[in-house]
Amino acid sequence: MSSLIKNVFLPEELNNYYIFSKYIVGIEINKTSIIATKSYIKGDHSSIDLIVEEKLEQQDSEVMNDFIAKALTSIMAKMGYYDEIHLALPSSMIIFKELTLPFMTREKINMVIGFEIEPLLPFSLQDAVINFIITKQNNEEKTSDILVTAVQKQQLLDYLAPFQSAGISPSRITVDIISLYGIYKRIPSYNALTGGTALIDFGLYATRIALMIDSQLKIVRTLPKGITFIAKKTAQNLSLAPNEVMESLARFGLNNTEPSSNTQEIEKTIQSLVEDLQFTLTSFTTQFLNRRPITKALFLGDGCLIKGLVPFVTNKLNITGECFNAEALTEDPTLSIKQSVTINPVTITSVSASLLSPLTSDYNLQTQELETQDNSLIVKQLVSLVVLTIMLFTGLISNYTMQTKKLRKEITASEQQALNALKEQFTTLEDEKNLNDAIEAAEIELDTQKSTWFAFSNQSRSSLLQYLLELTSKIDSKSIGLDVEQIIIGEGVLTLKAQVKDHDALKVLERELGQSKLFSYVEPQENPQFTMKILLAPNSEEL
Repeated sequence: MSSLIKNVFLPEELNNYYIFSKYIVGIEINKTSIIATKSYIKGDHSSIDLIVEEKLEQQDSEVMNDFIAKALTSIMAKMGYYDEIHLALPSSMIIFKELTLPFMTREKINMVIGFEIEPLLPFSLQDAVINFIITKQNNEEKTSDILVTAVQKQQLLDYLAPFQSAGISPSRITVDIISLYGIYKRIPSYNALTGGTALIDFGLYATRIALMIDSQLKIVRTLPKGITFIAKKTAQNLSLAPNEVMESLARFGLNNTEPSSNTQEIEKTIQSLVEDLQFTLTSFTTQFLNRRPITKALFLGDGCLIKGLVPFVTNKLNITGECFNAEALTEDPTLSIKQSVTINPVTITSVSASLLSPLTSDYNLQTQELETQDNSLIVKQLVSLVVLTIMLFTGLISNYTMQTKKLRKEITASEQQALNALKEQFTTLEDEKNLNDAIEAAEIELDTQKSTWFAFSNQSRSSLLQYLLELTSKIDSKSIGLDVEQIIIGEGVLTLKAQVKDHDALKVLERELGQSKLFSYVEPQENPQFTMKILLAPNSEEL
């Protein structure tokens, strides 16, 4: 239930504060190994808990994906429980472009980024997956500097094929340099560097270069030359096997003083790579620094493990340089490293992919079109919808049942109370069990009592004797020949059944009765033999 709440109903984070803790595995795949780092994120704090490396043997391209898939399965088993997988793509797959746009929000930039980048791509926009990071904003001019990344969709799908085979779905796809830039910005001493800074990753097969001004990422370049190029080129010049040169580099680096060493030839080959680096840095300083020199270079990757390589390169480039200092990560108070974990320039990319940075938190090349069949979140959302619907109707039905039961109980109690009250007033209702039957019986009893006591009641009407006296005083029975057969006095009505000698006598009778204050209305008659209804006047109308 907790995973349902945190994945569906509540936001993952608020202002870079993660409400729910989670484990993130950052993965980097190169041609010789898979490196995975497991980090724990809670609140605004991150902890690097585990780093695992799985070696990859060179295989035919037809079976390489299967081999990588098996290695991924093995390495994820070693990772144990995790919540997310973040994959760092190699920069060699990516096209980088820097743009300045007159917008300050990511939403507005997203609306125009496709139109801006399309003319700069060597393939159609429909075949591309693009994203960007905001590297700088100018509040006065209301502009944003962004670094756009684009990768061909099919190339990305091919790269993700081993993950799909292994049943693994990365929730975030980033780029190695983007991730490294995010961790670079978290280190105060690096983030404070001014002027031009180069982040150079010496890999086995390529060299990646990120160029920054005042810690703002400006441009990324990838050179298709790495340690393997140096070994092969040197071996070719010396007629040796590349493995021999690679072993010499791994054991002695450029510090081999033996007479039979090949250091001089290795340095000549490295010079070719240095020249490419120099050209890249020179073009950068010309374009962005007005030919001012690069102030510092930070080196990463396998090149940092070769003794003497970094000093040799920095000397040739005439810049100050050093290997990326993993211990500098401890400068960030929100980041901790377990004692059993050792971070070096080779593993730093996977480490950076496993960490979350405010600068790169919105960057993700994963799209619905690229997702594997891991639809767990959709399933959770559907399940939550069904559960919520059931809970809603269950709650409504339960509330209706409870309220109905309570109301029925109140009605029953009220009916019983009313029945008891009626029985207290009417002794004839002792055997009644139903309130409706008791009410009907009580109404009949009341009508009977009203009829019985009406004639003797003087509360609202005059007494029966008064009405009889009024009749005898108003009527001269001898002159009109009145013969009374019956007098009935009901509630409010006196019925006189009689006859007179003729029509003139009938008119005299009606006139005399109409003049009485005890009668409010005398019903006119047509025949001397009649049944006349006379309405009785209330006491307020009496004299």
